[in-house]
Amino acid sequence: MTISKFGKYLRSEFSFQPGYTPLNHGSYGTYPNVIKPILRGYQDKAEEHPDRWNRFEQHPLLENNLKMIGQLINCDHKDLAFLPNASQGANNVLRSFPFKSGDKVLYYQTGYINVNKTLEFLRDQYNVQLVKVDLHFPLEDNEILKLTKDTIEEHHSKSNEPKIVMAVIDALSSLPGVRLPFERLTKLVQDNDILALIDGAHALGHIALDMKALDADFFFSNCHKWLYTPRGCSILYVPKRNQGYVHPTTITLNYEHHTEGSDYSSFSTEHIPPTLDTSPYLCVEAALKYRESLGGEQVINDYCHDLAVKGGALVADILGTRVMENSTKTLTANMVNVEVPVKSTTTKSDADIVNTFLQKLIYEHNTMASVYKNNDAWWVRLCGQIYLDLDDFKVAGNALLAIANEINKE
Repeated sequence: MTISKFGKYLRSEFSFQPGYTPLNHGSYGTYPNVIKPILRGYQDKAEEHPDRWNRFEQHPLLENNLKMIGQLINCDHKDLAFLPNASQGANNVLRSFPFKSGDKVLYYQTGYINVNKTLEFLRDQYNVQLVKVDLHFPLEDNEILKLTKDTIEEHHSKSNEPKIVMAVIDALSSLPGVRLPFERLTKLVQDNDILALIDGAHALGHIALDMKALDADFFFSNCHKWLYTPRGCSILYVPKRNQGYVHPTTITLNYEHHTEGSDYSSFSTEHIPPTLDTSPYLCVEAALKYRESLGGEQVINDYCHDLAVKGGALVADILGTRVMENSTKTLTANMVNVEVPVKSTTTKSDADIVNTFLQKLIYEHNTMASVYKNNDAWWVRLCGQIYLDLDDFKVAGNALLAIANEINKE
């Protein structure tokens, strides 16, 4: 299939309601109709003989699908585990790592809310100190690196205080939906003896990944967002040097305590899924086959990126605003961020503004895109996808303009 066949033509291959313009793929993802019978088939097998399925038959299938992920992102599948969502991956690492009271964790205020709330839990429960780096986008990659480097140097220069032990780094942040120079940030923090935990929730199926080249200490990503598996399906990657640190938040009979991070003897068995519906995990193979039928990873993401760039420019023109981008054009991958013309004189609260956009986009305009506040201005995140074209971005732009005008009258 060629790129010219992408666009709303492909909407019929998904389960969208007729007339719906879906520009918010990044929040929940979706999967093509060809995967439905495969998903249902595994669910049926689980019910035909629950003991046979849960005790024996699902396990080689789970391993086979992990192998396929390993091939996709260039890592040993024994360094991978399936989880229901990316937030679970963050919790597995952060809540089992042996932090000591006073240890510091570096993070960004633009990090995903669930992950940053998990860090707050560590602060409140275990007296972990949080070191925040404020990122006010748009930023150049070098500015992000300098802000991070300066923060590390500031804290590591205090000889009477604990050092930064771990850094939580987005590959692509959620709101704003921008790509960070996570490869260079990983090397920066590791060069300062800091473990790199990469939040790749939006990465798999969105950007090229090479775990061996990246060499992160921990990494997690959703499959159900950009890779087209059913929800919920995500992976956790932990290289063997650190597997002894990580345990699932739901402890099972396979739990073993390890005094060394390099003791990887129980990582795979501890992360065998407990009693839950594993059928989304088993659809990785079907999702990858579907993507191959479209031309493969590069073809898909070239189209989505090109659409995001052109669609963002179109929406910015409709709104009379700007796209969030830097001089080297590195912020936009398959998500693009456009400023929304909401005046500061509005009487609505921030929460009311967000809710107004949500309600009206969904129920009045039959579309969706995530509106948020960044750096004292309002923005919208729009997602490029194979089932969209520029006409869909025009629909969203006109809807956003109409709603912004209504808000500005209040």
